[in-house]
Amino acid sequence: MSEFRIAPDLLGLEGAVAVVTGGGAGVGRGCALQLARAGCHVAVVDVNAEAGERTAAEIRALGRRAIFLAVDVRRREAVQSMVTDVIAALGGLDVLVANVGHPLHIGPVLDLGEEQWDEVFALDLKTTLFCAQAAAVSMVEREVRGRIVTVSSSSGITGAPGIAAYGAAKAGVIHLTKTLALELAPYGIRVNCVVPGTHLTEAMRATLEGGGPMADYIRAAGKAMPLGRLGEPPETGGVAVFLASNLSAYMTGHAVISDGGITHTTNRPPVASTQTPRALAHVSRLQGGS
Repeated sequence: MSEFRIAPDLLGLEGAVAVVTGGGAGVGRGCALQLARAGCHVAVVDVNAEAGERTAAEIRALGRRAIFLAVDVRRREAVQSMVTDVIAALGGLDVLVANVGHPLHIGPVLDLGEEQWDEVFALDLKTTLFCAQAAAVSMVEREVRGRIVTVSSSSGITGAPGIAAYGAAKAGVIHLTKTLALELAPYGIRVNCVVPGTHLTEAMRATLEGGGPMADYIRAAGKAMPLGRLGEPPETGGVAVFLASNLSAYMTGHAVISDGGITHTTNRPPVASTQTPRALAHVSRLQGGS
């Protein structure tokens, strides 16, 4: 059987300019490299200069133009400047992958503080809003029928014990995607969402080597997958390419899950082991003394 190849003109991405936030590592890096292989010039945006520059160098090695921008996308003004800088350096902006996000805090929801909640939402939801707004305004001004790809998580569509704020924020990303899609459709801009499950990123590999409870979770997650393994970032990067390409030309407002099938089961392990919340410690003491 001959190897299946997709022709660049079928994808419609040859010479397009893409921005990938959080593109230095993990799923973001997978998206950036796959978009480059599909024909895009790429702006890699990250707060980690070493990782971001490394990804940009990998893209240039593929024969595409690439730049790295150190941007804290939690700041609206910085995001607006990012869009201006990308257009100046690469000559346009056709595709945005808004990938930045992290659980940040792990523990029982009853112990979740207001500052922790706000911090997670700022990183996982507000960044998506700021990036989509700035990219969309630029696309409308330049009359570009652009594509915006947001990134949620399987934690945003199922219960997320131990990472409640992250799950709620990622659920918000899916809902925001649907609303953006409807509001931007009159301008020909499509907005869709990638929903990754647990992936074997660089950080996950380091955690496995270090051992401990999180390493136990990663191993359990891999065994729980119907496909029998964790995802690889380039695999979900391929989903981002699909949503940015002509192959999905009639899709907008949808969330596409890339999770090895885990959300079709009840096998998904909790990120944090079961523990008594600090907020209920006094109740446990009372029960123990009754």
